[in-house]
Amino acid sequence: MADGRARAGKVSCDGCFFKQNMLCAVTQSGPCATFRPNRPEGLRPPGQMRFSFRQERREQVAWAFPSASEQVALHA
Repeated sequence: MADGRARAGKVSCDGCFFKQNMLCAVTQSGPCATFRPNRPEGLRPPGQMRFSFRQERREQVAWAFPSASEQVALHA
């Protein structure tokens, strides 16, 4: 992904995957918003962030309902 940003100023339609494979439907000159570099392995989806679970920090959550015995004590 960093390589794509480094080459962002030097892109042209000649290096676009869609132009090289005759899939481009854009008639304007110069690279467009759909530019994808033409690589031997074809189109690759962008890397995605990894999902990680956080450790539970509390033993009792703040929104937990009181137990039956606690409710009886509150209303007695």
